[in-house]
Amino acid sequence: MQFEMWSFWHFLLMLSPAIVMVPLYFILRNRSFKTKYIVGIVIGVISLLILLIRNIDIYLRNGFDPEIIPIQVCHFGNIMVFIALVFRSKVATSILWSLNMLAAFSSLVFADSLANYSNVLSIRAQAYIWGHLFIVVGALYAVCLKIVRIDFKSFMIGLGVLFILLIPAIILNSYFRDVLGKGINYFYIYDSKGVPFEFLYIGERAKYGWFTINWIYTISLISIFGIVMYGIYNLQKLIYLKNKDYKTYNIFQSRKLKKIN
Repeated sequence: MQFEMWSFWHFLLMLSPAIVMVPLYFILRNRSFKTKYIVGIVIGVISLLILLIRNIDIYLRNGFDPEIIPIQVCHFGNIMVFIALVFRSKVATSILWSLNMLAAFSSLVFADSLANYSNVLSIRAQAYIWGHLFIVVGALYAVCLKIVRIDFKSFMIGLGVLFILLIPAIILNSYFRDVLGKGINYFYIYDSKGVPFEFLYIGERAKYGWFTINWIYTISLISIFGIVMYGIYNLQKLIYLKNKDYKTYNIFQSRKLKKIN
């Protein structure tokens, strides 16, 4: 059974975050924070398990493969869901909400990679479906149910974390592709395949020994995603219009405050 683009199942896939999140929101919006937090933990653990099962399957079939390294945008996103919802991390939530949510939803809309699997019921294909779904749901859940409120400081720290991760991603992309011939593209920063910014890929890749990089594409893509992330970050403010002073704390801060009080 193969997945077909723009079929009934594809449209259902695109609607799946809303199908899951809307009932969750109306069921839980008036429940206690503890109940919301427990459900969030379940979402976070499932998100991480999806990634682990996918990577174990790859390792058992192929041994070590660059696909196992979780610095692809969405695979990294599954980890962010876990950290954001289990530890109520503002930094993880800022990354999840501002970057991973949009990237994951884009992968549900432009699901060409899913269509390339010969069997949609395979572990890899199912991990693609559920992994991206839980990233979008996890991001919406964390913010819309007010599990975590992102502040500007956390957003900037999140950008810093991503910038730090981009450095090994850029180096490993070149090493795996130019030296080992592997078709890897962490953060879609090697070339424009799979990214709706193909027009940015101008000129040739500069070569420094075995390492290559397209400076125009790399800098332009980072700049555009930085601007887009800032715009999505500000969407959160609309959710808190009625209670602008609402604050959330991570689990360690909450324990400390509990002891003080």
